[in-house]
Amino acid sequence: MNEKELISGALNDRESYAQIVNLYYKEISNYIYKRTFDKEVAKDLTQETFLRALKYLPSFKGKSSFIFWLLKIATNLINNYYKKEIRSAKLLKNYSKIELNNGLMPIDSNDCTFILDYIKKLSITQQTVITLIFFENKDLQEVAVAIKRSVAVTRIVYYRALDNLRERIEKDIINL
Repeated sequence: MNEKELISGALNDRESYAQIVNLYYKEISNYIYKRTFDKEVAKDLTQETFLRALKYLPSFKGKSSFIFWLLKIATNLINNYYKKEIRSAKLLKNYSKIELNNGLMPIDSNDCTFILDYIKKLSITQQTVITLIFFENKDLQEVAVAIKRSVAVTRIVYYRALDNLRERIEKDIINL
């Protein structure tokens, strides 16, 4: 059964929707974890992503692939989560609990911690773009769909994020 058949079936059948969840759960969960670095938050937001997708499934127009629609929902939930964290001054506590041996990020733990320390200082949109491109291997077109921006604007966000990372790293290296 192809994606369109699953989606049309899921409008009337919970079993078809369960197949959709099984098909995309791991990718959405990994994406959310790579943005939040908290297993429990990732589980909660993943579940909420699929609940919202079910609720709004009739509004899915098929203009993009279903996974990118799910990524948009997940991105919005992550952004809302961070807004709440910022308001409650808890934003940085989650980054101290990063678990590197879970197989989600196959890079050296020292490199990961070093890079994550800088990524967490970027704006939420820049964090989203960097995460999708580097950790999820999405191209600019796919990222643009996920963040609801044009490819040109997404490219600007991407290059500004890279510039911000480079400037912060260089500044810290000079100050050593």
